[in-house]
Amino acid sequence: MHLNSNRKHVAIFALLSCLFLLAAVITISALTKYFVNNEIQQEEENLRKNLALLRFNFEATIYKDTYLADSLATVVTIDPDFAMKNWHVIAAKLLDKAQYVRNVAIAPNNIISLVYPLKGNEKAVGFDFRTQPNQLKTVLLAKEQQSVFIAGPVNLVQGGLGLIARYPIFKDYPQNTQYWGGVSVVMNYNQLLHDTGITQFQGGDIAIKKQLNANEAEQVFYGDPNIFEDADVIYPIKLPSATWNLAAKFHVENLSRINHLRLGIVGTGTVAAFTLYMLMLLLFRNYQHTHRAALHDELTHLPNRRFIINELDRVMNKHNQPSFTLLNIDLNDFKRVNDELGHEAGDELLKYVANRLVTEVGIKGSVARFGGDEFLILLYDVTDGQEIEAIMAHITQAIESQPFCWQSQQLTPSLSIGYATFDGQNADIKELLSDADRRMYQQKRAYRESR
Repeated sequence: MHLNSNRKHVAIFALLSCLFLLAAVITISALTKYFVNNEIQQEEENLRKNLALLRFNFEATIYKDTYLADSLATVVTIDPDFAMKNWHVIAAKLLDKAQYVRNVAIAPNNIISLVYPLKGNEKAVGFDFRTQPNQLKTVLLAKEQQSVFIAGPVNLVQGGLGLIARYPIFKDYPQNTQYWGGVSVVMNYNQLLHDTGITQFQGGDIAIKKQLNANEAEQVFYGDPNIFEDADVIYPIKLPSATWNLAAKFHVENLSRINHLRLGIVGTGTVAAFTLYMLMLLLFRNYQHTHRAALHDELTHLPNRRFIINELDRVMNKHNQPSFTLLNIDLNDFKRVNDELGHEAGDELLKYVANRLVTEVGIKGSVARFGGDEFLILLYDVTDGQEIEAIMAHITQAIESQPFCWQSQQLTPSLSIGYATFDGQNADIKELLSDADRRMYQQKRAYRESR
């Protein structure tokens, strides 16, 4: 009886051991798969960040050369005869500052009469856009929308591929009823793709498509069109005249190898290693959650005070000390909204303003909620006073021109904005915040006195 009982206990222990081992194998396999999937998601997130940076570089590069060329179009608009007489001097100034502009041309009545530099572009002189329907279409689109239009990539008359910024010129600006002709600024398409990293993107395949107008089908002009059918991510490329789309399909072959390796390692681990692994996983997830909550505002989901202070400290302590401008934005009469309509209305107004600020600032900077009804915007590489005033006016007009609807009420947000610039001077974060705050309160006092 004792022997039978002992054998029975051994059998039960063996059965429990088998069940435990089976449960352990299933659990470890499931957790390993979960961990590897997280690794894949993290890798794809890194690829998304790299792709977003690539898109930012592409947009910023085109915007930079486009806005430089806008000064040339302005000179031609003011005095076409003067611009043509002094064409070489004016055009040379533009090419000296621009990074990817290979040549510029002026076309009265849509016929190119002058090109700079002339060498290598002789074939373009005398070119009549009306003889090339595809190029004429982009010229007419610029004329129709009365602003710059980015065309391309196109096959150039003088050879090669280029992106062309078309600037319509009117003799009666700003009425724009008497069309004079146009200015074309050709950017080096292949060099632009190379320098912005599109052709060297690692970890996936890229495709870019555009659409001239709503009545035409979208055209994929870079990469495999099939990428758009099964893309892992699609980002908009916002240009001065249109929005293109950038799509990517990621590759994760290396992570599959890591998956097999980790399955083998964890499958042979002990119960102690499994417990340690679980503890580390829980601690890591708790750290991620705590870290994310510490740097973001719970109401607006914007970066919070701690984030923007850390970002300012990081930027100001860089070796090359890049320049920037800090905007301090405060909502006028916000307390009255809370008092008269309740805190729920105030919260919704804050979320509405936060979303509008992010939309209007776009890629030019970072938006954060500093506390209460106060927001901060960090504008990178912006220190020119006129440009700052223009950005502030644009933000104010964009937000104050569109009322916020709360139940049956229409609230018109009002902003007071102050700013401080950093261009390598001997200043700390507290001084910058104080300068921006002081200018903001000057606006707020002026607002109160005007009421």
